[in-house]
Amino acid sequence: MKWNTQGARWQESRKGTARAHLYYFITQHGTGNGEWQAGYYGFGKQIVMNSAGTFKTAQEAREYCEKKDAEAVIITAV
Repeated sequence: MKWNTQGARWQESRKGTARAHLYYFITQHGTGNGEWQAGYYGFGKQIVMNSAGTFKTAQEAREYCEKKDAEAVIITAV
């Protein structure tokens, strides 16, 4: 997965490089302590993965998103 890492407080994966979602994002917005939160774009909106907790570095948050995307089960036909 390729990331746009120029943002100081917001970074997102480049559209088309993730398997399970249009894109993943990481942000420091709202954490209040400089830590990073992870999320993804799905169901027509941005969804923060609160169950993942927070990450000390942007790299840890990106790695978490990449792991979740790699482990995702994708159903293409029934």
